[in-house]
Amino acid sequence: MIVVGSLFLPSSICGIAIVAAAFYVMADYQRRERAFRTPYMKLLFSTFVLSFFVAASYRNYVGMAMTLMLLAMLVYSMYLRSIMDRVLFHKLLDLACLMSIPAIVVAIVQKAVTFASDPSYRPVSFFINANYFGMMIEFTVLIALYRAYTNRKFIPLYAVIIGMNMLGMYLCGSMSALAAMSCGIIVFLLYKRRYKLSALYVAALLAFFLVNHFLPSIFPRVEAIGSTTDQRISIWHGAVIGISQTPLFGRGLRAYSIIHDSLGTYATYHCHNLYLDCLLNFGVVGCTVFLIFFGWHLRDVLHQVRTHTAGNAVLLFLAALLVTLLHGCTDVTICWTQTGMLFLILFSATGIRAGEARKAAASSARSYSRRLKVSVGYLMKE
Repeated sequence: MIVVGSLFLPSSICGIAIVAAAFYVMADYQRRERAFRTPYMKLLFSTFVLSFFVAASYRNYVGMAMTLMLLAMLVYSMYLRSIMDRVLFHKLLDLACLMSIPAIVVAIVQKAVTFASDPSYRPVSFFINANYFGMMIEFTVLIALYRAYTNRKFIPLYAVIIGMNMLGMYLCGSMSALAAMSCGIIVFLLYKRRYKLSALYVAALLAFFLVNHFLPSIFPRVEAIGSTTDQRISIWHGAVIGISQTPLFGRGLRAYSIIHDSLGTYATYHCHNLYLDCLLNFGVVGCTVFLIFFGWHLRDVLHQVRTHTAGNAVLLFLAALLVTLLHGCTDVTICWTQTGMLFLILFSATGIRAGEARKAAASSARSYSRRLKVSVGYLMKE
């Protein structure tokens, strides 16, 4: 609960909470064994350790620090997945929804304070920039939508949370986040067979952009698409060159930030494309390990979808994954403590079914043991 609450506070507080949680897991053998019992966890952990030393060989000090944080996030999230059940999952998601409200309020205040001097200012709330704020909103809206289906007596509360986060999306002005979030919402609604609600959302979205066509001042970010596209083309060109130079192991996290000057391409922190960024940072070897890890876990999830046995929690994770992959085409906002940790918490939903099966088996074993003791006691009396 502390970790989830910290995700909507400044990243320094979030980082401390995640590191403390990782130490909590690693300090105990049973907790540590639970975390590393996850299939292919040891392989993925070893890949990140290797990436740390790769980053060190290129003097990529920011990448080294980020890799250590990523290791902490991985250890904690895999432990969380191993103990996850539906009750805990819902508590975590409800807290995330509630914590998003003060974050939106802060964004409103930031916009109000700066509007007179800079009307184009995009509030960031407690996050590193407006795009990271946008990704947190993407996940929060999906979470609130999921909880509206699984906790119907509080639908009005979740509707307010969705509405406030939609306002936050408008204020942060992230086109990539809006497009990805909309796809996630539509897919979720279509899978739940809420065709009218899905059509209503699409109609509202089209109406918004139609009005913006005649009144561009409503959402001026649309006019900036041309300039941002030129910047991204320059970045992607540099990323491709960088990948060709170190194809196997990459140069560690934030590799683009240490090569753009030598390549003469647009200067920024990352590749603004998740797929190019992964190849530049981890190389073909690292990306192959990612595919093995997530492919194994997705196998059962996709089987549930095909057989129409997928629960709402699994559907939420798939919607979050879709949002991440779509947003990843133009940005790499998932590679941060707040956004990345929230995604991994949603990923822990894939452990709910296995956790409930283990609890059922343990309960059955205890029940059998009690019956056996009663039977033995009865025979001894006889």
